[in-house]
Amino acid sequence: MFTHYDRAHIAQLCEKAGLLQRALEHYTDLYDIKRAVVHTQLLNGDWLVGFFGTLSVEDSLECLKAMLTANIRQNLQICVQIATKYHEQLTTKALIDLFEGFKSYEGLFYFLGSIVNFSQDPEVHFKYIQAACKTNQIKEVERICRESNCYNAERVKNFLKEAKLTDQLPLIIVCDRFDFVHDLVLYLYRNSLQKYIEIYVQKVNPSRLPVVVGGLLDVDCSEDIIKNLILVVKGQFSTDELVEEVEKRNRLKLLLPWLESRVHEGCVEPATHNALAKIYIDSNNNPERFLKENQFYDSRVVGRYCEKRDPHLACVAYERGQCDRELIAVCNENSLFKSEARYLVRRRDAELWAEVLSEANPYKRQLIDQVVQTALSETQDPDDISVTVKAFMTADLPNELIELLEKIVLDSSVFSDHRNLQNLLILTAIKADRSRVMDYINRLDNYDAPDIANIA
Repeated sequence: MFTHYDRAHIAQLCEKAGLLQRALEHYTDLYDIKRAVVHTQLLNGDWLVGFFGTLSVEDSLECLKAMLTANIRQNLQICVQIATKYHEQLTTKALIDLFEGFKSYEGLFYFLGSIVNFSQDPEVHFKYIQAACKTNQIKEVERICRESNCYNAERVKNFLKEAKLTDQLPLIIVCDRFDFVHDLVLYLYRNSLQKYIEIYVQKVNPSRLPVVVGGLLDVDCSEDIIKNLILVVKGQFSTDELVEEVEKRNRLKLLLPWLESRVHEGCVEPATHNALAKIYIDSNNNPERFLKENQFYDSRVVGRYCEKRDPHLACVAYERGQCDRELIAVCNENSLFKSEARYLVRRRDAELWAEVLSEANPYKRQLIDQVVQTALSETQDPDDISVTVKAFMTADLPNELIELLEKIVLDSSVFSDHRNLQNLLILTAIKADRSRVMDYINRLDNYDAPDIANIA
């Protein structure tokens, strides 16, 4: 093997003879290498890729630049192969800058396409999306937007909006994945791309309908369009979320036709009936009847909704669901002691009575007044009377118990002649207020006189 010869001179002779591969093997000067390497049609592709492995990083980039400058159409494919093989050494950033410098989005697309699935660099993923858009590779844009977890979502969203693609599905995918739905709706509506709003909620993600409706209301979209959109979406979405989005914009009545159609179809979902209750309450459309007769709404949800609007209706809702603490709280706050007394008498709950008759209840006196004056005189059920009387006895309220029994026994009522109640009234007076005993003995006529005499 010859080693001591003029390599530069031999290289020139090889180049003149058309032996470019031999010439490149002998050249050491970058200027000479660049002059020869651009003629890729005369070189073996695999050999040329391997040849770049012998060059420095700087020389490799200079040669790639020369190849693209000389004939980008002819040399692009081999440049992409070289960039792909040596991207770690040459750096991805330098190679991106190289292709962008020639506005070769095709080269950028194929180069980044070969590494994007193995890269976690956000810049690689963004530039790939950008190049795919520029080369109209929309399916690939969709794929990477759907599958990649490495791109900056805000940056990609803004780029796709500015790109104004003929197909908005990539933008829809990004906004759906990263919760930019409100932005998406505003963009599509303002750019007269409403058909993509329908595509989104019908085919991509029906569960996002509530946010979409909220966005459409924010841009003053026609109510008819919104109603139609709700009707055509057959997929699963949260009625609660839809109601919340519409309710916080004070447009709940918009949902009335849809809600009533759901009920007509046999829907028993509480959220649907909650929303109907709210609409009937706001429109004063016989709400009390609905609250008493409907068995599907959530009493706590609807009761809370009524509290500031109509505390009486809140009581109706809470009573229907036996929401004891909530009903007592709203009655105390709004001085609805008559309603509270009626509820307690009908409820017949010893623990609840103990709670409201305790010293800790600052409203105890007002409540007792209504129990005595109204609630007990209205009932004809002996169990109501029995539980209430026992509650007063358990709470050790003898004077209040006398008031209670006087109302039942001395006033004309169906329980006036009740022997046990007459006995209890006299015995309680013996213990708590003896001045009343003789009056009771004279006025009552159905007590156990011998037993009471012994006790006295």
